[in-house]
Amino acid sequence: MQKVKDAGFTISKIKEAALTREMAIQFYKHHKGKPFFEQLVACMTEGPSVIMILTKANAVEEWRQLMGPTDPKVAKKTSPESIRAQFARDILSNAVHGSSNREHAAPSPVGHSPTAPKQNRVVTSINNRR
Repeated sequence: MQKVKDAGFTISKIKEAALTREMAIQFYKHHKGKPFFEQLVACMTEGPSVIMILTKANAVEEWRQLMGPTDPKVAKKTSPESIRAQFARDILSNAVHGSSNREHAAPSPVGHSPTAPKQNRVVTSINNRR
Protein backbone atom coordinates (compact mmCIF):
# COMPACT_ATOMS: atom_id res chain seq x y z
CA MET A 1 0.00 0.00 0.00
CA GLN A 2 2.84 2.35 0.77
CA LYS A 3 4.21 1.90 -2.75
CA VAL A 4 0.82 2.99 -4.12
CA LYS A 5 0.74 6.10 -1.93
CA ASP A 6 4.38 6.91 -2.64
CA ALA A 7 3.53 6.90 -6.36
CA GLY A 8 1.06 9.72 -5.73
CA PHE A 9 -2.20 7.78 -5.84
CA THR A 10 -5.08 8.56 -3.53
CA ILE A 11 -7.00 5.51 -2.35
CA SER A 12 -10.59 6.68 -2.86
CA LYS A 13 -12.14 3.37 -1.81
CA ILE A 14 -10.69 0.16 -0.45
CA LYS A 15 -12.23 -3.16 0.50
CA GLU A 16 -10.88 -6.60 1.28
CA ALA A 17 -13.15 -9.24 -0.19
CA ALA A 18 -13.22 -12.68 -1.66
CA LEU A 19 -14.49 -12.15 -5.19
CA THR A 20 -17.35 -14.39 -6.20
CA ARG A 21 -17.25 -16.03 -9.60
CA GLU A 22 -19.94 -13.61 -10.79
CA MET A 23 -17.95 -10.58 -9.57
CA ALA A 24 -14.78 -11.80 -11.29
CA ILE A 25 -16.64 -12.51 -14.54
CA GLN A 26 -18.09 -9.00 -14.49
CA PHE A 27 -14.77 -7.35 -13.63
CA TYR A 28 -12.90 -9.26 -16.36
CA LYS A 29 -15.69 -9.41 -18.97
CA HIS A 30 -13.42 -7.70 -21.52
CA HIS A 31 -11.29 -10.89 -21.46
CA LYS A 32 -14.23 -13.26 -22.03
CA GLY A 33 -13.50 -15.64 -24.90
CA LYS A 34 -9.74 -15.46 -24.45
CA PRO A 35 -7.92 -18.74 -23.70
CA PHE A 36 -6.91 -17.67 -20.18
CA PHE A 37 -10.32 -16.34 -19.07
CA GLU A 38 -11.43 -19.33 -16.97
CA GLN A 39 -8.00 -19.58 -15.30
CA LEU A 40 -8.11 -15.86 -14.51
CA VAL A 41 -11.57 -16.12 -12.95
CA ALA A 42 -10.48 -19.17 -10.92
CA CYS A 43 -7.31 -17.43 -9.77
CA MET A 44 -9.16 -14.29 -8.71
CA THR A 45 -11.73 -16.26 -6.69
CA GLU A 46 -9.23 -18.47 -4.82
CA GLY A 47 -8.99 -16.19 -1.82
CA PRO A 48 -9.28 -12.65 -0.59
CA SER A 49 -8.21 -9.63 -2.61
CA VAL A 50 -7.76 -6.01 -1.70
CA ILE A 51 -9.90 -4.05 -4.15
CA MET A 52 -9.23 -0.35 -4.54
CA ILE A 53 -10.32 2.65 -6.52
CA LEU A 54 -7.26 4.82 -6.99
CA THR A 55 -7.26 8.39 -8.19
CA LYS A 56 -4.53 10.46 -9.77
CA ALA A 57 -4.07 12.45 -12.97
CA ASN A 58 -3.54 9.90 -15.78
CA ALA A 59 -4.41 7.16 -13.30
CA VAL A 60 -4.72 4.24 -15.73
CA GLU A 61 -1.42 4.94 -17.48
CA GLU A 62 0.42 5.65 -14.21
CA TRP A 63 -1.02 2.52 -12.55
CA ARG A 64 -0.08 0.30 -15.49
CA GLN A 65 3.48 1.61 -15.24
CA LEU A 66 3.61 0.97 -11.48
CA MET A 67 2.19 -2.56 -11.95
CA GLY A 68 4.78 -3.38 -14.62
CA PRO A 69 4.51 -5.95 -17.41
CA THR A 70 2.04 -8.82 -16.93
CA ASP A 71 4.81 -11.44 -17.09
CA PRO A 72 6.91 -11.13 -13.92
CA LYS A 73 10.00 -12.43 -15.76
CA VAL A 74 9.74 -9.51 -18.17
CA ALA A 75 8.91 -7.15 -15.30
CA LYS A 76 12.09 -8.13 -13.44
CA LYS A 77 14.17 -7.30 -16.50
CA THR A 78 12.44 -4.15 -17.73
CA SER A 79 10.76 -2.69 -14.61
CA PRO A 80 12.56 -4.08 -11.54
CA GLU A 81 10.88 -1.57 -9.20
CA SER A 82 7.37 -2.49 -10.38
CA ILE A 83 4.87 -4.31 -8.18
CA ARG A 84 4.88 -7.40 -10.40
CA ALA A 85 8.67 -7.59 -10.52
CA GLN A 86 8.75 -7.57 -6.74
CA PHE A 87 5.70 -9.64 -5.80
CA ALA A 88 4.33 -11.75 -8.67
CA ARG A 89 4.61 -15.54 -8.65
CA ASP A 90 3.85 -16.19 -12.32
CA ILE A 91 2.04 -14.68 -15.30
CA LEU A 92 -1.42 -15.52 -13.93
CA SER A 93 -0.75 -14.99 -10.22
CA ASN A 94 0.97 -11.73 -11.00
CA ALA A 95 0.17 -10.01 -7.70
CA VAL A 96 -1.93 -7.16 -9.03
CA HIS A 97 -4.58 -6.46 -11.63
CA GLY A 98 -5.85 -3.13 -12.85
CA SER A 99 -8.00 -1.35 -15.38
CA SER A 100 -6.45 -1.50 -18.84
CA ASN A 101 -8.18 1.64 -20.07
CA ARG A 102 -10.59 4.35 -18.93
CA GLU A 103 -13.69 2.39 -19.92
CA HIS A 104 -12.63 -0.54 -17.72
CA ALA A 105 -12.06 1.85 -14.82
CA ALA A 106 -15.79 2.48 -14.49
CA PRO A 107 -17.18 -0.79 -13.03
CA SER A 108 -15.96 -1.80 -9.59
CA PRO A 109 -16.73 -4.46 -7.01
CA VAL A 110 -16.37 -1.77 -4.29
CA GLY A 111 -18.73 0.74 -5.82
CA HIS A 112 -17.65 4.01 -7.37
CA SER A 113 -16.03 7.24 -6.33
CA PRO A 114 -18.35 10.03 -7.46
CA THR A 115 -15.75 12.75 -6.88
CA ALA A 116 -13.10 11.19 -9.12
CA PRO A 117 -13.34 11.98 -12.83
CA LYS A 118 -13.24 8.81 -14.93
CA GLN A 119 -9.96 9.78 -16.60
CA ASN A 120 -8.30 10.05 -13.17
CA ARG A 121 -9.58 6.76 -11.75
CA VAL A 122 -8.35 3.17 -11.86
CA VAL A 123 -9.90 0.04 -10.36
CA THR A 124 -7.42 -2.51 -9.13
CA SER A 125 -7.23 -5.66 -7.11
CA ILE A 126 -4.24 -6.96 -5.24
CA ASN A 127 -4.21 -10.69 -4.63
CA ASN A 128 -3.89 -11.29 -0.93
CA ARG A 129 -2.87 -14.95 -1.12
CA ARG A 130 0.39 -16.10 0.39
